[in-house]
Formats: sequence, C-alpha cells, structure tokens
Amino acid sequence: MAALGVASILPVMQSVSRAGAVDRGTRIASMVARLTPAEKLALVQAEMTPAQGGGPMIVTLPGVPRVGLPALRMALGDGPGLPSPLALMATWDTDLARRAGLAHAHAVRAAGRAIVPMGGVGPVPTGRTRDGEDPLLSGRVMGGAASGLLAGHVLPLFGGKGVAGPGATRADRLLGLYLAMEQARGAGILCRTAIADAHPAATWTGGGRSAMDGISGMIAELADREVAGDGMARQPFLLATLAAGVDLEGSPATDTLFAVVLRQAVSGGAVQPATLDRMIAHILLPLDQAGVIDRPPPFGALGTVQPPHDPLAEEELAEGAVLLRNENDVLPLATTGGATADGPVLIVGAGAAHDAARALVEALGRTGQAARLAADSPGGGHSPADVARADRIVVFSEGPQDDRLIAAIAGSGGHVVVVLLSDDPDRPMPWLDLVDGVVQAWSWRGGGEAALAALLTGQRDFAGRLPATFTGGQVPAQVSLSGYKAFDRAHVAPLFPFGYGLSVRARFSYSDLRVTRDGTRLVVSFGVTNSGSGAGRDVPQVYLDLPAGVGDAPKRLVGWRVVQLEPGQAARLSLGIDAHLLGQWHPATLEWVVPAGDYALSLGAHSANLVRQAMVHLPELHVPGALPDSESE
Repeated sequence: MAALGVASILPVMQSVSRAGAVDRGTRIASMVARLTPAEKLALVQAEMTPAQGGGPMIVTLPGVPRVGLPALRMALGDGPGLPSPLALMATWDTDLARRAGLAHAHAVRAAGRAIVPMGGVGPVPTGRTRDGEDPLLSGRVMGGAASGLLAGHVLPLFGGKGVAGPGATRADRLLGLYLAMEQARGAGILCRTAIADAHPAATWTGGGRSAMDGISGMIAELADREVAGDGMARQPFLLATLAAGVDLEGSPATDTLFAVVLRQAVSGGAVQPATLDRMIAHILLPLDQAGVIDRPPPFGALGTVQPPHDPLAEEELAEGAVLLRNENDVLPLATTGGATADGPVLIVGAGAAHDAARALVEALGRTGQAARLAADSPGGGHSPADVARADRIVVFSEGPQDDRLIAAIAGSGGHVVVVLLSDDPDRPMPWLDLVDGVVQAWSWRGGGEAALAALLTGQRDFAGRLPATFTGGQVPAQVSLSGYKAFDRAHVAPLFPFGYGLSVRARFSYSDLRVTRDGTRLVVSFGVTNSGSGAGRDVPQVYLDLPAGVGDAPKRLVGWRVVQLEPGQAARLSLGIDAHLLGQWHPATLEWVVPAGDYALSLGAHSANLVRQAMVHLPELHVPGALPDSESE
C-alpha cells in the first residue's frame, strides 16, 4: 500500500522545482502513504464554523497528529490580514507589497491562523472593491504580498467569495492569477460561492488545473451550502469538480460532496484511490512549503488576539494615497492659495470617521500645522457651527451618506479638502466641482495619520495612482468586467481614469520611447524628467494597442516603473514585456497566442493620457500556459 501511495503522487512531486523539493516530495509521499482511507477522506474536507458574535467564519483543515499533521485554520472575514487589495495596488510597489505580506504574516499567526484568503486575483469575480481591475497590476502586487506571507510561514489562497460562471473576462482573470502564482510559488487557489452547484472551479479557466500547468498548490472550494440531491444524483457534479482540479471542499453541511459522494465514488470505483492521493498531496505540499506543518501557529490564540497595529501602515498610506484634485493650490495646507495661510485647519469627521479626524488633528500638530477638531459632530447634512469661521477645512467621508454635509461645508466659502475613506471606485461625487481638493485614502482608519499629515502639509508628496477606474457612478456596459477597457470600448471619459494620480509640486514629462524585440519579449525604454519645483515619485505606465480585430479592448497595461526624481532630474528607464501580456488565452490549446501584426506601445501618466507612442511588428507567437520553472527565474 505504501508503494502504491508514493507512485500515485509522483507526478505532483516532480512538478515542484524549488530547492529541497526532492526531500519535501519524499516527505509528503511518505505522509500520504501512511494515511488510512478514512484519514484521507477526512483531510479533503474542511470544517466551516459559522461566525460567532460578529467574528469571522472559521475554516479548519483537520490534522492527523499520528503522521505529524497539525490542524490548521483560516478566517473568512475581517481580522488580522492584508490591507484592502485596492489600497495596496494603489502603491504600484511590488517590494512594499511583499514587505506588507511578511509583516501581516506575523499578525495572522498571532491570531492562530496558518492560512489567509487573498483578494485582488482569483478564479471568480468578487466585486470591484476586492478584485484588481487590471491583471498585470493585481497579479504583480498581490503576488508580491503573497510571497511575503509565504516567507512569514502563512499560506495564501488567491480568491474570495464571488459569483461563479462567466463573470469577469476569463483571459484577464487567468493572466492575473498566473502572474501572482509566478511570484508566490506554493500559494493555493480559493473558489468561494454561496452554493456549490455552479461549478466555479470548473469554469474559471476553461481547463481547470491543466490551464496553468505547474500549479502544485491546493485548489479549495468553499460553499455556504451544498447542492441538493442524493449521492448518485450528485456524482456527475463530483466528477466535474475533481476534473477541474479541486482538492479541498468546505461547507457547513454534513452531507457534502467530499464527505458522502466522494466516499461512495471511491468505494464504487468511480474515483480511483490514486486521485484521492494526488488531492491530498496538493493540500499538504504548499502547507509544507510555507513551513506551517513544522511551525504551526498557536491554535488556542484564535479569537483571543485583537488585530495588532500595522507596522507598515504609514508607508502603505504614504505611497497609496491618491491626490485626485488640487484646485486653487489648496494643498499643501501650509500655502493655501499660493500664499502662507494663517489660522488653524478645521478637521471634520462624521460618524465613524470622527476618530480618524481626531487622530489627524494630533498628527498635524506634530508637524507644526495648527489644526482643531470641529466642535460638534455633524449630521443630517448640517455643517458644524465653526465651519463659517474656518478658511481651510478637511472633511473625512466614508460614503454617499456624507454628500449633503460636504456640499453644505463647501458652501461656507472656505477652502475644502475631502479625504475619502472607502474603497468604492463607483462612488458618485456630486460635490466635486464645489471643493478644492480630493484625496483618496482608501479604508484607512488609524495608524497612518502621521503619513496623511505629511502629505497634506507638503512634507511628503503624493505618490499613489488609481488601481481602478473611478466611474462616478456613470458606467458603460460591462465596466465591472474590465474597467478602463470598457471605457475605451465605449469612447467615454471616466471621472478619474485608471492609473491617475496628481503630484503637488513635481511635474513629470516623458521622451524618447523606444521598443525592441528580444525573442518572445519586448524591451521598452524611455526618458522621464521632473520639471517641477519639488521632488516626487512617478509611475510612468506603458500600454499596448492591439491590432484591429484582436482582443476585447483597444489597449491594455503591459508595464510600469516607479521612479523618485529631484527637481530638474532626469532618468532613463527600461522594462521587459513578457509575451503573456501580448497575447490572447486559447483554452483549447492551453496557451497564449500572439497574432501577427503591428502593435503600438504608448507611454503616459495614466490610461487616458498617453503622450508617446512606438510601433513594433510581431510574427505569430505561441506561449505555453505552464508556469516557468522556478529554478530559471
């Protein structure tokens, strides 16, 4: 029996190419061979405990202490973990993302968890506040965060709760997931839906696990409830789920597919024991790669540890906050209107934003900028009494419920800056033309007030760029599927375009865009100059214009660089563009195909402001969907 168990998972072990893979593969194969049939069936079933007292739902992977496997847990919902995907992507900084992942790994483990779901990329669409709008940006940034989690001995699972089926553009979702997995080898995939009858894992790629050959991690499917029916009636659904590559199932129900139907299918011969062995190997291998089998977190800590202070909150906010509007030079606050401003700044925060407003008042005081908190708590659209006496006002807003308040304050005659504290890219801003400044600070609530104070006073320049199109609530058809590409198709200008972000003092210009072909890669180079009066961080972006009739949109992001420049400083930058970013996904052949034709590459500050262009002719290229061997990276 042991020899059969090892042989059945040999292909899984051979697909892993990290250092030490031989020893790890032998260890996992030995563990699987020592498991009893009952233990094997138990290991592919996660236990889902409903949320208690407002806490998150807990998912437990049962352990087998006899063979050295501890029980491990994951929380679905709020708790210690990464900042919002959009906030992290707004930094466009993959190195910061990795450091954020590593820092958050300590918080996750301290809370008794060894596994964490990752937003931004995944097999099913989870909404614009969790999904990345562009596969390159989301894949690179969230892949960086996941690699940090792995380094901190936490296993990330890409995905979240969404709607299975033809939600987002499949090629885009597959590309984002591919790029993330390329950076975070050993990460898994999470398909979570309300009911397990939509075959989410079977539809997300048009090829299941085989669509990305080289995935050695688990594919987990969690459903809030199971599909109805007896064992025999549900067996076709089980076989389709296994064919898609699902290794682990979780549901609050007791008669789940893997608890009842899988047992019947194995005993009846419809599912071979070797298939079950490979599923378990897919589960155990990434857990071993992340180090959580030998170093499990303290199991008893779950539910007893509060989310700790984020040690990178200041840096995340400083690089991710986006300046959307700065009329009348309202920022920096120290020089409102182009002259030195006297008098304290009034800070207004309604509802839950009141604490953030108080924290900012204290942080501004530490910078030397006088500030005071509004004397009364505003509500019902009425301005605080002391607004009329203020020349400069900063208003914190969590959502549309504050629109009347913002409009009323803007009518007072003072200079108004609105700081948005939500991750809603579709929020209407009916007051936009009434205020001087708008800052997108994402779902910040505390821990980053010093960075925000430095940004508002000009001690630090704004560096964030939008990771999603801000639509203002006016959207063309299918904007939720492909973001800026939908606006391109419809020839409609959004409220604020993808990649957009202002600087207070820096002014960047681009020159001498060149492109050459190097095998299946393109190499792009260009010049960047800061002609402004202050230092700044720029994120020049390169987009690809596809030949007519190719693809689902006129252009796509294919690269960017982050550069910090002093006033008058210039730099020459270059970047490589992989063929995966140039082609179209073909599920029938499990490869990316780049059609022959003339391709235009454009350079600019954001998706709607591309000022330089270069052309290149490409022959037809075929690129396999397999993840590249990690030893060659």
